[in-house]
Amino acid sequence: MIKIEDVMSVYSGRPDCCCCGCAGKHTYAYAHRAEASKHRGYEVDDDQVSDRTVKLIVNKMNRLFETGVKPDVDAKDFVSVVGGSRLYIAYFSSKKSA
Repeated sequence: MIKIEDVMSVYSGRPDCCCCGCAGKHTYAYAHRAEASKHRGYEVDDDQVSDRTVKLIVNKMNRLFETGVKPDVDAKDFVSVVGGSRLYIAYFSSKKSA
């Protein structure tokens, strides 16, 4: 299960495409905005921040995991899963809780 407080940003896009944002969208959590800006090397704009969207995608991912869907990638700094016609990724803050 993904803890919402650990998530710096999420991505929702088409599977089998790159994740640069051309086939989906990155959204950032307000609490981790400064860290996300530093991580990507330029400022996260206001229109890229939505705690509601981050929560929505994390909840979708957790529901997929509860039904037995396995992550495509389960790394230290992110987890990804395909559900239906969407690829979901949760990127973790470096301040992730234990």
